[in-house]
Amino acid sequence: MLLKRLVFFGGKGGVGKSTLSCGVALRLSKIDKTILLSVDPAHSLSGILGVPVGSHIKHVKERLFAVELDARVLVEEYAQRVLSALGELLPSVSSGIREYARYLKSSPTAQETAALDRLLDYCQEFTYVVVDSAPTGQMLRFFETAHMVEGWYGFLHKVAKERHKVESFMGREDKLIGFIQNRKERLETLLHVLREKALVFAVANEEPLSLQEAKEIREKLRDMKVYTVINRWHSMECDCIKVPETERPYGLEALEGFRVEEIVEFVLR
Repeated sequence: MLLKRLVFFGGKGGVGKSTLSCGVALRLSKIDKTILLSVDPAHSLSGILGVPVGSHIKHVKERLFAVELDARVLVEEYAQRVLSALGELLPSVSSGIREYARYLKSSPTAQETAALDRLLDYCQEFTYVVVDSAPTGQMLRFFETAHMVEGWYGFLHKVAKERHKVESFMGREDKLIGFIQNRKERLETLLHVLREKALVFAVANEEPLSLQEAKEIREKLRDMKVYTVINRWHSMECDCIKVPETERPYGLEALEGFRVEEIVEFVLR
């Protein structure tokens, strides 16, 4: 796996997560191949970078790439890929799987599950992955979903092993256990990345609500490496990373002057 760091920016809407994500990704791309990934439903990478970014990977500059994930398309592709494979392995219940697929696409954590699966692909292709996260509540659900799906695949794997014993006894080939094992291993790989290579920057401004949400991120993700960033810093005293206010840091040239050196230092440690 190429990945050295997986970097998340989270916090209250409007604190500057996307701008920080862009600035840090631009700096990291000077070192090695970097992808800037937006999972925020209100995408803003295009406006900040000054380059059109869509749901397909865009080569922005030299070793910098960017993509704004379309949640609807992502869930559709995930359901099609995973459930179609199950339908081929279990043709006798394919109609039931198709029915389940309709419910899966509208389930509360469908977007997070599909995004996790896609995130692993990017981690295998890029040295640095920078994620512009959705506002706090949705970002926390993203991490909770990873552990929820881990339990689900663990259960499915146990069921598949028992089924494999029966199929082997009957002298029939059973490909289901291999499929479940593959999905389980993918998730375990991602969870390992989250534990060992992920950093979370909880972004706030000098105002109470955003500071409270940054505190919530630290508390809920206490098993991860979480650092508080005060964006548009003026004078507040705190044990945190301070990014001074920069006037209109939009466009690649302006982002070059964005003061994110301290964040980049944490990423490169």
